[in-house]
Amino acid sequence: MQVRALASWTTYTGRVRKREDDAACLARLAEEWEFPLTPEMAECVLRFCHLLIEWNSGVNLTGARSVAEVIGEHVVDSLAMACLVPQGSSVVDVGAGGGLPGMPFAIVRPDARLTVVEPRAKRVAFLRTAARELQLTSTEVVRERVGGLDRRGFDVAASRATFPPEEWLGLGLGLVRPEGLVLVFAGQAWLPGVSSIRFRDALSYETATGRSRWIGAFCST
Repeated sequence: MQVRALASWTTYTGRVRKREDDAACLARLAEEWEFPLTPEMAECVLRFCHLLIEWNSGVNLTGARSVAEVIGEHVVDSLAMACLVPQGSSVVDVGAGGGLPGMPFAIVRPDARLTVVEPRAKRVAFLRTAARELQLTSTEVVRERVGGLDRRGFDVAASRATFPPEEWLGLGLGLVRPEGLVLVFAGQAWLPGVSSIRFRDALSYETATGRSRWIGAFCST
């Protein structure tokens, strides 16, 4: 299995930072990943992070307590996802929660068409507010569970921290077209125990606090 590894990004300190410091954190992250983040994208990602923290006290959207923590622990997953999704893809993010990693992904990959799926009403309200305020016109928010999602034929299906990898891979393959990709997030490299699944690509990386992360792309044989 070939895996592309990225160096860890270690600039997060855990204390509350000024907006300029948050922008510097995001810029360093993009530089570490060699990701072409435009000033407009960067500003939109920061606006999303601030909106997430503002809503978090009342809705419980994330365990992060600062914008810097959102960037270092979660936006990093959005960039990993952005690196594996082919250009012009239709993408579904199942169990979107507070919009991580899907919403920052939608910002940095405007070529993609994103559908975020989340069953909880308050979180859906936040996601729709964020999509509207950030003018993410290619993002649709759907209140549903994966079992009730009647749409199929996406190019890419992703889900983070909602299902065990094996379970999510089976569910995700039911959402994508033939040869479509299912992205699996895990703490370490993982391979399914069935021969009918083909490994396509992967990234190993660390969050700002040194937590190991892995994302793999799979499709049917």
